[in-house]
This record gives sequence, C-alpha cells and structure tokens, in this order.
Amino acid sequence: MSQIEVKNLVYTYGKGTPFVNHAVNDVSFKANGGEIIGIIGHTGSGKSTVVQHLNGLLRPESGEILLNGKNIWTEYEKISDVRFKVGLVFQYPEYQLFEETVEADIAFGPKNMGLDDAEIKRRVEYAARLVDIEPELLQKSPFDLSGGQKRRAAIAGIIAMQPEVLVLDEPTAGLDPQGRDLILSRIDEYRKEQNAIVLIVSHSMEDMAKVADKLLVMNKGKVEMFDTVCNVFSNAERLSQIGLDIPEITRVAIELNKKGYDIPRNLFTVQAVFESVMELKKGRCRK
Repeated sequence: MSQIEVKNLVYTYGKGTPFVNHAVNDVSFKANGGEIIGIIGHTGSGKSTVVQHLNGLLRPESGEILLNGKNIWTEYEKISDVRFKVGLVFQYPEYQLFEETVEADIAFGPKNMGLDDAEIKRRVEYAARLVDIEPELLQKSPFDLSGGQKRRAAIAGIIAMQPEVLVLDEPTAGLDPQGRDLILSRIDEYRKEQNAIVLIVSHSMEDMAKVADKLLVMNKGKVEMFDTVCNVFSNAERLSQIGLDIPEITRVAIELNKKGYDIPRNLFTVQAVFESVMELKKGRCRK
C-alpha cells in the first residue's frame, strides 16, 4: 500500500532577509493508500507550502518527505520520477492549459514519462472519461471549453499520469455547487479505483465534510489537529478561535440539539441531518 509521510518539516521563506517568513514549523503527518486527507487552515497557515513539498517543488529546510518509506531527496537526480508518482494540481489549473488540443494537454504528462503511444492513448481516454470530458471535445482547443470543462481537463492531465498520491490545491474554487460536486465525486472515484492517497487543500468545510476521511488543521505553520472529520469538527470552539468554521448544517444540528431535540451534534452533511429529523418525525428518537 502506498504511503506518504511528512516528518518534522521546516521551511522558511526569505531566510536572511528582512522579509523572513517561517511558513512551516515542525509539521508531521502520515497518509496511507485509499485515504482522502483534507488540509484546512486560515490564509497564511502553511497549507500550500506543505503540499508543494510533497512532490519536490520545494525542498525542506529541515525534516523529510517520505514516499513509501524513502526520502524523496535521497536521489536528487530522480526527483522528476517523484513528480510522476505525486501529482500536484494547483489552484485554478485551467490557467496552465497550453497545448493545441485537449487530448495533447492530457497526454503531456504521460509522454514525459516515456510511455509508448498505445499506453498514452489508453491513459488519455481513461482520464478524460473519469472527469467527464466527452470524446468529441478531445480534438478541440482547451481554450474553447467552458470554465468547468477546463478545470476537469487540467485535472485529467494529472490523473493521466496515474499518480499514487494526488494533491489538489482548492480544486473546487470558483465553481458552482454542481461543478464542485462533480469534481469531488470524480476525485473520490479515482481514489477508489487506484487505491490512491488524495490530499485536498480547501477553505470549504462543507466539501471536506463530504469527502475527507481525516482533516489536517494548520495554524501559524504548525499542525493544530490531525484527526477524523468527526473529531475535528467536534472542536468547534477551537476552530473558531483560529479563524475557521464548521459546516453550516452542523450549526443547524447543534441548535436543534440545544432546543431539546435528540439529534447528534456531530452531523456534517445535509443528508445526515435530514435522516435524523425524519427519525424524530417517526417517533424513533426522544424529543
């Protein structure tokens, strides 16, 4: 099973200048194959700095990034191989589309892996199908696509490399609710099909409640919490103190509980609250 581990990561921007910024300080966590880890925190908490270390875009000032037990910087000349195994999707990746056709853009990564034409074609078709890019769109210019289609095409370009670890920085930013749900469902599908590790940086507590298995909470460059979604969101007061929130539907559940309805306070999705309310209406729960 794939595994990625961050051990005592430290990174400073502008070291030795008046603009020094201790972005990450002694961060440690581990993720295993098949897990979705949500990474949350206020702006400037160190989220993006952490994920840019996972595939070697940044090199630790101290500490280690271990992929399947091996420090990714042990063999400096092979860092490009790490980037095929740990795929990083930046925020607004559609702005990084550049090839003449959607197909060529999705194929860019697999070509650089040195794969043969048949395997590249198979991977392009797989990735396009997974993110709902219709076959007739593959020969179009990526600049002719809608905003949501561009986002999915850019993500397909990373998925086509079939990384063991898929890292996404705000993958649903700027999308409408339907677009967000589609992207998240396709990410979850990839995780299940490939038993991949998925790490998602997000400001949306609702999105994380839907898909994440665990949450890594960053605060001032340190790990504030790393636990299950249930346990993290149960610490609503502490989250509020560090500038974060809990899903709005959880607030509804808490308020109903305060008013005497026997509804659990640790519900994080509309469906879960709906089912609890229906149980109450059927007389199966105490009031």
